[in-house]
Amino acid sequence: MDRKYKITQNLSYCLKETAKGCRKLPYLCMGVVLANCIIPIITAFLPKVIIEEIEQGMGLKRLLIITGTLALGLALAQTIQKYLERLVYWNKFKMNTHFLRKVTKKALTTDYRNQENEHFRELQTESFSSCNGNFSGFIQTYDAIIMFFSNFLGFVAFAGILFTLNVWVILFLCFTTSVSFLLNRKVLKWAEKNMDEKTGYEHGMQYIIETSNDTAAAKDIRLYNMKVWLDKRYNRYMEGLLRWYGRYTAKLFGVSAVDSGMSLIREGVVYLYLLYLVFKGDISVAEFVLYFNVVAGFSTWLGSLLGQINVLGRLNISMNRFRTYLEYPEVYKREDGEDIRADKNPRVIELKNVSFRYSEDGDDIIKDFNLKIAPGEHLAVVGLNGAGKTTMVKLIMGLTEPGEGTVCYDGRDVREYNRDKYYEIFGAVLQDHSILPVTISEIVAENDGSSVDRQKVMECLKAAGLKEKTDSLDKSINSKYDKTFWDDGISLSGGEQQKLLLARALYRNSPVVVLDEPTAALDPISENRLYETYNEMTKGKTTIFISHRLASTRFCNRIILIEDGRILEEGTHEELLGKKGRYYELYETQAKYYRDGAGGISSEENIPDTSKAENER
Repeated sequence: MDRKYKITQNLSYCLKETAKGCRKLPYLCMGVVLANCIIPIITAFLPKVIIEEIEQGMGLKRLLIITGTLALGLALAQTIQKYLERLVYWNKFKMNTHFLRKVTKKALTTDYRNQENEHFRELQTESFSSCNGNFSGFIQTYDAIIMFFSNFLGFVAFAGILFTLNVWVILFLCFTTSVSFLLNRKVLKWAEKNMDEKTGYEHGMQYIIETSNDTAAAKDIRLYNMKVWLDKRYNRYMEGLLRWYGRYTAKLFGVSAVDSGMSLIREGVVYLYLLYLVFKGDISVAEFVLYFNVVAGFSTWLGSLLGQINVLGRLNISMNRFRTYLEYPEVYKREDGEDIRADKNPRVIELKNVSFRYSEDGDDIIKDFNLKIAPGEHLAVVGLNGAGKTTMVKLIMGLTEPGEGTVCYDGRDVREYNRDKYYEIFGAVLQDHSILPVTISEIVAENDGSSVDRQKVMECLKAAGLKEKTDSLDKSINSKYDKTFWDDGISLSGGEQQKLLLARALYRNSPVVVLDEPTAALDPISENRLYETYNEMTKGKTTIFISHRLASTRFCNRIILIEDGRILEEGTHEELLGKKGRYYELYETQAKYYRDGAGGISSEENIPDTSKAENER
């Protein structure tokens, strides 16, 4: 449920955050507001003063002095205004950075379960947009605040001047301006109501643009002649967007025509009234000029003031979404959680009657799941896609929490531990991984260059089978990763990336190691050799291997076969084959492809891939 703060509450929040991020910005905004009010007032009074001086027959010298003084004051005010606006401009970006830090910190530290929540991800995307760029939500908020108070003070000042003329003039101007405001508001409401349609077209066009610029998609676009499809899609979205703007423009034109008519009536009536007063002798020509300027300015102030109320209302919705994101509930315990034993010895991991689903109305991915992993045990988890293997691993590592049942480490519910400390006991290589654009040594050590054990990095790279590659590089482990980020960066193949991630997991030297199909880009024989090497290096550690290829994990102490969120079979490789059950069926299905494709080569000499078994089903 999104937060529903009032405009005043959000403006107060914005002011408090501004005091933390850029204390001088509110004072600069106040300076701009005062300049915005003073300049129109001087402009309105300047011709009145000059005309009065002429009417009173004052000398040329006095007239020039008064005119020069007022003109100089106006020029000075305008100079100060421009200078303050420039300062406000730069400091608004400083506040953008302040809010962007808050959004980024939330994204990096929030409970992982939140990152799997669609509503949270939508809020996160909107929050990044609200504090990023020249037209971000917060940039617009400061602009709207400046304009609101400028218009308010200007309205009060000009209303005071008109009050000396006739209070009915003020009421008439307010009424006609409010009618114009309500008509414009009607158009804005239509735009807001139909915003999803417009956003859909824009998102579609943005997707086509991003896909066209994506180097990873470049080959497919050319090989499968996707240019025609992309072009048609883009044109369809563009035509839809043009139709939307066509309807919007038609409504806007109608309102603008009525608004122009109202403006003509509003100012025409008042100007006729002023002329009547001049001919009647109630006001002088100089006063006529003053009131003439003030009437036009008053309508502008009031119309803009009402418009800014609309703008602040729209921005208030955006700020509510922003604060909803920052205040999104965090369930995992951090500093208030229990500490974990500081030694590097693994403990018992146990899942008790665990069930889990990704959404309340979804099906259980894990169902009444029970599993106990002994300290130092090497466990293989196999099964087809969607069986629940990765979900089980995320539950064990505390990335997400079960809907029912408990996950225990060392006899205690994982939810009781300090979650950040709990993460430290795992060294993991997952299917979805990220590699930062830093040096190879920093990637492996997960630290900056000043605190990297270079010898240990080299040993881990050797164990992962990547040392030969790094030795061939000009800067060895000091080479920067990612050519798209660094001019002198390097690129790695899919298999090399996975070996680098394995080296990172080795360097961490954690008591529990998780390999969630990290070798998918390797050929079966290379995967088998790498797993055997890793099996040797992780002796004494609890290790969980997840693989599609059943024979790759035959060295494990135990293998569990997961299907439909439950453990269907478990045992050693030989025991499971001897049962002639589901494991045996999958294994033989895999091996068949290698026998047929390699002239009868024995399955014992090949490590087949279970993904083909899924097609077999």
